Amino acid sequence: MVLLVPDDMPADCASTLEGNVEEMRSLYKDWDSRIPKLLALCESVYKWRLCIRRGMDHWSHPLGSFTLLGDAVHATLPYLASGAGMSLEDGAVLGECLSRMASKSPMHKRHALKVYERCRKERTEMVVERGNLQQYLYHLHDGPEQEERDRRMREVPTRRGEALAWRDPELAPKLLGYDHLKDVDENWNLEDAQGAVVESRL
Repeated sequence: MVLLVPDDMPADCASTLEGNVEEMRSLYKDWDSRIPKLLALCESVYKWRLCIRRGMDHWSHPLGSFTLLGDAVHATLPYLASGAGMSLEDGAVLGECLSRMASKSPMHKRHALKVYERCRKERTEMVVERGNLQQYLYHLHDGPEQEERDRRMREVPTRRGEALAWRDPELAPKLLGYDHLKDVDENWNLEDAQGAVVESRL
């Protein structure tokens, strides 16, 4: 079970520390009565710091020797419930790119990895940024901003930028409607940095 609360861990400590069960329970004592009842069953707790990491400029070795995917290159906060989904999409795109290589030559490997990164970088950056925004929207203190957020959540039809991401008419289709094959198709024959188009085996 994961519970999200403001971070009170020392700045210079490890990102995971043993916590105090009573402290954890006290943070939720005034919530719905079912929550404290559930937390009464917990025998131990750890504090795990969630961190925002800057994305990497390049994901792959220049010679095509290796590449990275998932949290290794685009770690995201859990507020959009999409971290694992982005990793699975990475794997699907990478697999498709590798399957299209005409040979195992360094040139073809580099091209496949460039296409993989071209397909994934902008999308994963969008998800990370929106996850960061969700953290802000979900943790507003009581007051005018929170009231405006709640008012917009009640609007029909839903507006762009809705705090409930799955109802956002701009984000939801983009997030849930990704077609990795179409993405690879659209990027496969684009020119690489040297201006050479690598022929593929389709």
